[in-house]
Amino acid sequence: MYQTVNLKVISALTLIIVFAVLYLLTRNRADDYAVEIKEYEFKMPFLASLGFYLAEKIPYDFRSDFDRKARVKVAQLFGQKEANTYFEVHVAQKLSIIIALSFFLTVVFLVGETDYSFCFFALAILTLVYVWLDKELDKKIKAKKRDILIDLPELINTTALLINAGLPFSQAMQKTVNDSDPDRPLYKELNCLMAELSAGKPVNQAYEDLAQRCRAPEITRFVSMILQNLNRGNSDLVHILRVLSQEAWEKRKDIAKKQGEEASAKLVFPMVLVFVAVSIIVLAPAIIMMNR
Repeated sequence: MYQTVNLKVISALTLIIVFAVLYLLTRNRADDYAVEIKEYEFKMPFLASLGFYLAEKIPYDFRSDFDRKARVKVAQLFGQKEANTYFEVHVAQKLSIIIALSFFLTVVFLVGETDYSFCFFALAILTLVYVWLDKELDKKIKAKKRDILIDLPELINTTALLINAGLPFSQAMQKTVNDSDPDRPLYKELNCLMAELSAGKPVNQAYEDLAQRCRAPEITRFVSMILQNLNRGNSDLVHILRVLSQEAWEKRKDIAKKQGEEASAKLVFPMVLVFVAVSIIVLAPAIIMMNR
């Protein structure tokens, strides 16, 4: 029995040493992806290099239907041009977390008093984490669309005011984008749009690509109305933009209302805990006195 315990401890220590050596040998693999890792909001970025190393070494091409769906989601988040790069970051994150969790669970199995049923538990945990990391993309897409809809009314309203002041639509849009926060999702996409137009891309194609990247019905409607009325003069365009602005503000109000409801729902559990704690503090002395 004593020898078995010693063997388990030695195996666990060996595993930890192997993980540490592997981490040290691969620590510079992610240097070329520093910007993408920050933009992606990589979980446990100190393990990113290990993830990229494993992605290169394992004999799997990540082209299954499951992986293709993840690639499409990554393209929605970061654009088609950067989709391959950010998908590599996504894969590196999954592999780094899975391998770190695998090492941890293996050490627990070796050191703790567990039987082989723990292996099925560990396998289930790893599977759930692997799927959860892909589901996180859905949350990011939802958050991106929400942020786009929050910024859209201000974009439309400012552009309409500048057009009404005498600026052509293209200059009004350019000024609005230049004066905005470049880190906001909508203005990131618009900066990409302006870069494409400066490079000579046709206006229709550039705006259609914008709608494709955002994948929000409100942006599609905005693009459609702009392209339909772009050559009809400033007065018609200002009227259309004001109508769109009003619709966008209503959508923004709905989002704010929904966020308020979600925040209220999240406060229910903490409030219950506070109530229970206060009840214990108030009632405990009375119960103690009654027992005496």
